Amino acid sequence: MAGAASVTFVDSSQGALDLTARNIALSGITRPTSLVRADAMEFMEREAPQTRFDIVIADPPPFIRSRKDLEAGAKGYRKLARLAAGLVTSGGFLYLASCSHAISMERFAEECAAGISRAGRSARIIASGGAAPDHPVHPHLPESAYLKAIVYHLE
Repeated sequence: MAGAASVTFVDSSQGALDLTARNIALSGITRPTSLVRADAMEFMEREAPQTRFDIVIADPPPFIRSRKDLEAGAKGYRKLARLAAGLVTSGGFLYLASCSHAISMERFAEECAAGISRAGRSARIIASGGAAPDHPVHPHLPESAYLKAIVYHLE
């Protein structure tokens, strides 16, 4: 937990929250943790007026399952970035991820930047990347490079 006073996990899946609770117990974490079963977008909209976090990690399921979903999915990433940025304290960090193969890293970054801007926030990219070495990209299958993430420092 790297010094965190508390951690809040939000997921719509009770199974995912049950696994999280099990991992917390196995890890011996003793700091306060909250497990909230909710749609993350709804949670962020509801909590934004009164709640702030030093670090927000938004790692959704794929918003774009095929090329025909690109525009709707891009809008989803823009909304996700806007809502998540609204929860980050000044000087805090925002991690946004995508596992949609049909959106390029460049377009994902554009949509995230637009969402952060629509939240009235300014940000700097401090890191970006894709899959770890244990998840290799096949040179003839560009869609295997579907994992992407950007870390921002918000002011």
